[in-house]
Amino acid sequence: MSWKESCRTRLREHLDPHGDLAPPWERFPDYERHTLGWRMGAGEDWVGLWSVFLEQLAQDPESRIAYLRRHPPAPISWADAVHDVLYPAEGGDEDDSDEDDPTAVVQRRSALLEQGLIASDVAFSTWLAQQKEMCWPWEMYPTPEDAARYNTRELWFWSRQVAELRKGSGWTPPGVPESWRACAQALETGDAGLIEPQRGLLSLARLLCAGHVKAPWQLGLSVADFADSFEDDMGYVDAFRLWGMSAFDDVHQLRHYLDATRMPPGWEAWVAEQLPVE
Repeated sequence: MSWKESCRTRLREHLDPHGDLAPPWERFPDYERHTLGWRMGAGEDWVGLWSVFLEQLAQDPESRIAYLRRHPPAPISWADAVHDVLYPAEGGDEDDSDEDDPTAVVQRRSALLEQGLIASDVAFSTWLAQQKEMCWPWEMYPTPEDAARYNTRELWFWSRQVAELRKGSGWTPPGVPESWRACAQALETGDAGLIEPQRGLLSLARLLCAGHVKAPWQLGLSVADFADSFEDDMGYVDAFRLWGMSAFDDVHQLRHYLDATRMPPGWEAWVAEQLPVE
């Protein structure tokens, strides 16, 4: 049995009461648009199921827009996929000259925004709505460095959830295991304390526990501190790059952060190269 035949066989067990299969951005909101997770494991399997589901979905735009409206809006980074859902015939046209036309891309994205089918910074709210109970990162990762490195996007969502809970009265987080002790104060008070730029992953984890990620320029770092490293001993600028790649789904969201942190002009080229979003 081929993989696609397997997807057809298993599709029914994943359908919701409407007979829908949740689109990928709803099923895995903690996966950014171009993560490797869509090409392996559960993410790849869901994309295969979704492809089969879309083949069976009525082709007219009305049926397809109704399907999309039954589910959360997609992040702006998924605009091309949403357009293909609405207009499947265009997606199969190899001679589509608009595909790489920047003007056409912007027009399509604007139309989808107006329809409410895509939205800025929407993955967090989709993720939050799926949380049935409060989870703690040390339940899955033995150290804060591991969580920051291997679960960056979900740790960021959890950070935002915690930041909101901390605003309420009676915030009392549970005790942390010894291996997470460096994050205890940040989690309890929202104060990450003194940041050690040479310990990038730990610093990122502490800031996430505090509920806010400081930009390198806020810590007095420069572009020269960037080593272009993804190793465990990466410094803070590299860890910030890792977080930024996971955190920002669209240029509006990124620009809001850059404005809020008052990015100096000397960082503009670095951000454009390392955090390319549309």
